[in-house]
Amino acid sequence: MSARIEVLDALVRQESKEEIKQHIPSSTYAFTVNSLKKVGFVREADGEVSLTDRGHAYLLIFERFKESIETLRMLYEAFPDHTITFPDEFALRLCEIRDARLIASEPSDILKPHRVFTDYLKNTKEIYGVSPILFPDYPEFFLALAESVETISLVVTQEVFDIVSTYPIGDHDNIKLYLAPQAPRIAATVTDTFLSIGFFYKSGGYDFTRDLIATSPEAIIFGKDLIRYYRAKSRRIV
Repeated sequence: MSARIEVLDALVRQESKEEIKQHIPSSTYAFTVNSLKKVGFVREADGEVSLTDRGHAYLLIFERFKESIETLRMLYEAFPDHTITFPDEFALRLCEIRDARLIASEPSDILKPHRVFTDYLKNTKEIYGVSPILFPDYPEFFLALAESVETISLVVTQEVFDIVSTYPIGDHDNIKLYLAPQAPRIAATVTDTFLSIGFFYKSGGYDFTRDLIATSPEAIIFGKDLIRYYRAKSRRIV
């Protein structure tokens, strides 16, 4: 972390000059504060330094950028052979899913991601998703869920719709389907309790062996906004 950011971060925590000097050399502190004053990030009065509105905004943006980069690094480590793609406007929001944990298949539990995903779904009231892929048991599973949840709203591809349309989805007023103009390169499901995200291999196939699960309020908002993005580009068909 640069001295500038370290000083700004300390000021956000309302550390005094003497407290800051305990972890930053005095000479470095003086040089850094003068530099920050010149660009309007801090002010000095009565021997103490404080953030300006400009400095506070700069630090918030930097921290968000740093956390988003760290989250992206986590994604590439968890999915090394995959296409990691999000709409551009979500790039600096990746920090909102920083609590995501990887659920991966194990030799003794090959279907672990699928099992964990369906277990989470059993305790939800509303389900929104982008579904360019389909497990064989999904249509019957979601029809059963429709009896207890308030809303199931899914963005699907033509291939997925051709399969689910053979089921009596029209009997359920709480099921809404949207047809995507082209197949999204991401699969995502968000409910009132969790967010699930999966990716495709660079070779083209979907990776059923790995899934991200996040449960923070931030991640759920991120997921709902992500689904709205794809839904806005799609056409409602049910």
